[in-house]
Amino acid sequence: MKNTRMITTLSMLTAVAIVLNVIEMQINIIPVPGAKIGFANIVTVIVLYMYRFREATLVTLLRVLIVALLYRSFTLTFWMGLGGSILSILTMGILKQWFKLHTVTVSVLGAITHTIGQILVGMYLVETELLILYLPIMLLISVPAGILTGIIADRFLKNFSHVAKVKSY
Repeated sequence: MKNTRMITTLSMLTAVAIVLNVIEMQINIIPVPGAKIGFANIVTVIVLYMYRFREATLVTLLRVLIVALLYRSFTLTFWMGLGGSILSILTMGILKQWFKLHTVTVSVLGAITHTIGQILVGMYLVETELLILYLPIMLLISVPAGILTGIIADRFLKNFSHVAKVKSY
């Protein structure tokens, strides 16, 4: 029963992350090309703190893949997002597990590493170091975005602590 509940919860959270990702793709909140707040990352942080690194990684990778499949878009943007997501979830998992950092801190550092991962993958695929010039503006955006997503995730976890106590085994 516990396993069924976890799978159901993770499935619903993955669906929420996909919907948040799709909605954010449709609206342009930040007037910088390619810059997003990353509302779907709220779900990543929630899953990381409700469950474990493995579940958070699964939800994140499924979200990135399913959104790409929905849009039939395995372009440069997909690969940059995937690279950023992988570096971000690795960083957040380590920071949460080894250093026991607060959700907002983990979210901010995850946003920063997501941006760095995107730029690195972009530089590799486009074969130009000029993309590094885009890094400062993207980092300037990622810090407040990480704070916002971290605060929302933290409030969710506090308000739904009865759900958050359902740990995977």
